[in-house]
Amino acid sequence: MKKRIIALILAASCVTFTSCDQRLEELNTDKINPAQVSASSLFTKGLKEGFDMMGSINVNNNPFRLYAQYWAQTTYPEESQYSLTSRNIPDNFWAAAYRNVLLDLAEAKKITKVELENDAARTATLTNRIACIEIMSAYTYTTLVDVFGNVPYTEALDVSNLSPKYDDARTIYSDLITRLDAAINSTDMGTQGFTASQDPLFNGDMSQWIKFANSLKFRMGMRLADVDKSASVSIVNSALAGGILESNGDNVRLEYMSSSPNTNPVYEDLVLSGRNDFVLANTFADYLNTTKDPRVTAYAQANPVPFANGADYVAPTDMYVLYDDATSYVTAGTVIPASSASRNPRIFIGGTYGDANSFNSNSKVSRTLYTDPTYGVTLINYAEMRFLMAEAAARGGYAITGSAAEHYAAGITASFEEFNVEGVDEYLAQSHVAYATAEGDFRTKIGRQMWVALYNEGSEAWATWRRLDFGVLRPLPEETTVTLPLRFTYPIAEQQLNGTQYSAAGSAIGGDAVTTKLFWDVQ
Repeated sequence: MKKRIIALILAASCVTFTSCDQRLEELNTDKINPAQVSASSLFTKGLKEGFDMMGSINVNNNPFRLYAQYWAQTTYPEESQYSLTSRNIPDNFWAAAYRNVLLDLAEAKKITKVELENDAARTATLTNRIACIEIMSAYTYTTLVDVFGNVPYTEALDVSNLSPKYDDARTIYSDLITRLDAAINSTDMGTQGFTASQDPLFNGDMSQWIKFANSLKFRMGMRLADVDKSASVSIVNSALAGGILESNGDNVRLEYMSSSPNTNPVYEDLVLSGRNDFVLANTFADYLNTTKDPRVTAYAQANPVPFANGADYVAPTDMYVLYDDATSYVTAGTVIPASSASRNPRIFIGGTYGDANSFNSNSKVSRTLYTDPTYGVTLINYAEMRFLMAEAAARGGYAITGSAAEHYAAGITASFEEFNVEGVDEYLAQSHVAYATAEGDFRTKIGRQMWVALYNEGSEAWATWRRLDFGVLRPLPEETTVTLPLRFTYPIAEQQLNGTQYSAAGSAIGGDAVTTKLFWDVQ
């Protein structure tokens, strides 16, 4: 489904002056920045800010594609070396979530509730609007918990409280499930909430918002599978009964526009800024090559084979070779003769993760993602739902019809379809891909395929790796002490301005360190 973003002119509060002179009052009224901002404008802005936050590749606040080792860096590799403080990444991500997303959504909810009290004729419409606000708020709070652990929740967003307490992460999860259920149950499916122009995500279609809510519940429920199986089963079964994403057409994906300020955040960060900061990581390139996964052609751009001084090239690993007139797949050690240069042979080769890499010598991000200003940002996709169903079937105890193998294959198929890649049947037929013969237990089989399918959804890929421990991700080169973070440390600003609550939060989770596991990460 295509969505669109409307251009927003959002207002900030202004000081108004009173006078018995009506003309003077008019002169002192800021008509460009009115004091009252509509709930719909705040909702639309908060919604877009949420997608921007998750879709950005700006390393000042979003290193998640790096943490999933999809991409490697070129000139400045600090973020892929897991430096959080050099750019104040936790502070920036925290501010984006609370200030740019949640504060706008909370104010939109507040205004809408006042409207609801005074306009009984619009009860269904306004109630639906509150449901949309609640669902997006729940997604954002879930993300904060999955990134930090305990965070301000019950006392958050109160500008008069400069030292909000941090709530227990598991307790926040429970309350968010309650809020999602309330939003779902209050929705009038026969009535539109926000209009199509106000709701660029689903164009006012409440059935899609309900699928979003249930799919988020499904994800959250599976997060609990290792820590509270009873709660996990209850949440998951409720989500499945309520209806989750059923196809790629249901993906929680926001399409962007071709002109600023509503272009895709990756386009803004790389193309408009003229940056050459990222290449495909060798972790991901090697995995796609060695598993003979044709999705590599959608995920990255192939590089010309580097015939050094006219010498033949020896394939360092199993890999695809693309010619102008054919596509070949060769095994490690295969000689690609220099005499084939006229056929323009190209390969997918990744930069060393954790090092500074040459931009020109390694495969770049796919041209569509890199250069298309309208390319969408996805928060939840259909493939993830099928993989979670496979996991639920493998674990047992959930109201799942069909086998783990069936849902696993459906997840891979959904991913191929999402990225418009052919050859899924041939891919699934390989012994290292087929569920019955693929390496490892269900965590490894499903986790690795989820990782591949979640390309461009770095935050969820990182969460999946932490939860399922499926391997694959590599240690930093020549490094034995620095490991992939299991969470963000709390913002420096919180340490400085909210020290008492910060200290209590750090103690409650076992220490404010990147090695501290979140409550659902128990393996």
